[in-house]
Amino acid sequence: MFNKITLNFPKSSNRDARTLDTNSIWIYSIAISPNGQTLASGGYDKSIKIWNLSTGKLINTFRGHGNTVDSVAISHNGAILASGSWDHQIKLWNLKTGKLIRTLSGHTDDVKSVAFSPDGKTLGSGSWDNTVQLWNLETGAKLHTFKHLNAVRTVAISPDGQILASGCEDGKIMIWQLSNTQMRIPLAAHDKAVFSLAFSSDGQTLASGSKDQTIKLWNIKTGQLLRTFKGHHQAVYSVAFSPDGQNVASGSYDQTIKLWNTQTGQLLRTFKGHNKAVRSVVFSLNGQNLISGSTDDTIKIWQLSFK
Repeated sequence: MFNKITLNFPKSSNRDARTLDTNSIWIYSIAISPNGQTLASGGYDKSIKIWNLSTGKLINTFRGHGNTVDSVAISHNGAILASGSWDHQIKLWNLKTGKLIRTLSGHTDDVKSVAFSPDGKTLGSGSWDNTVQLWNLETGAKLHTFKHLNAVRTVAISPDGQILASGCEDGKIMIWQLSNTQMRIPLAAHDKAVFSLAFSSDGQTLASGSKDQTIKLWNIKTGQLLRTFKGHHQAVYSVAFSPDGQNVASGSYDQTIKLWNTQTGQLLRTFKGHNKAVRSVVFSLNGQNLISGSTDDTIKIWQLSFK
């Protein structure tokens, strides 16, 4: 039986938000499908839930992990969902049927982040065991291990599939060339842990969110720091670029989501409505909505455009 879902407009200044009451405990990660119709969420209850974004209905629930699901990602063709868990495992699922395709075992501690290559042939994963693993998705074989000096909190793969970026507990970001598995640029990025990384759609810019309460934008070719956004009062758990690259959204432990202009650095808007940490944010494919997942057990869909 599916869990009950409530869709409503909160009685607040942010009436442009729909709320999906997931009846789950603590949402840690959300991901949107390439066609923009499906949303996946993972959290403390060890499950992955699949939602129809148009109706807000729960479509399916995937179960199989033995601990918190900290990260979910959907392949670029929309066929496969990957989930990383505190049980040290990564699972690959058929997004349409919910069938478990394969379990990837090799990390020795919590898997904090997973990311697909654009061609869907490889997966990157970051773990509390100080490593990033690169996997062949057709065979399940481990292709390479990238080593950090501290726990890896987040990974992201560039839109052209050439670069993997990894963010670490020590505040550093490593830029790896996937063609030869060599490090390109080490960035002494933040004063504290890097919790989230996101590439712009053109692959030229990398956004990072940190425990130091800031968001930073980087030129991926040169490693130059382009801009720093300040305004959150606690750790920034998640960052996401709008489809056109003009805006960055950030979700924070301070219970807010902020929207920034990437060109001017201006804070465009602060979204309030969650009553616990915002752990994950994503944009809809048309850029008209922002979706957030929180440890207050809800997912909210925020309207960005008005008629």
